[in-house]
Amino acid sequence: NVCDFQEIFSNQVDMSLHTGNKPLNTNGLKRMLAFCDFVFSPSVKEQYVIAGGHSIWFRSFFQTLLPYDSNHVAKKKKIVNGGVVAFELIKANTKTGPKYMVNPDSVQIVYGGFH
Repeated sequence: NVCDFQEIFSNQVDMSLHTGNKPLNTNGLKRMLAFCDFVFSPSVKEQYVIAGGHSIWFRSFFQTLLPYDSNHVAKKKKIVNGGVVAFELIKANTKTGPKYMVNPDSVQIVYGGFH
């Protein structure tokens, strides 16, 4: 069987949030939190979200959202090119707004790992 990429990209990939170059009036933390807000928004019906991106972005994501006292490798090393990592993203609603955290025990290397 040959993979039908047109069908996959048309029906299984949501590019609606890809808007091109980064705007000047934002920063990485704002974009990370916007991603987390999106994942937990009512528009996302799926239980699991698959996201792709640059290894430096993911390292910053883990540095920000893993617990402060965690010495997890994901805070220090980048995901290898083409690497895949699974993890649980947690949301807590607080008086000051939502707070997000990556469960350090949930981070699993699916392919490749960190370097």
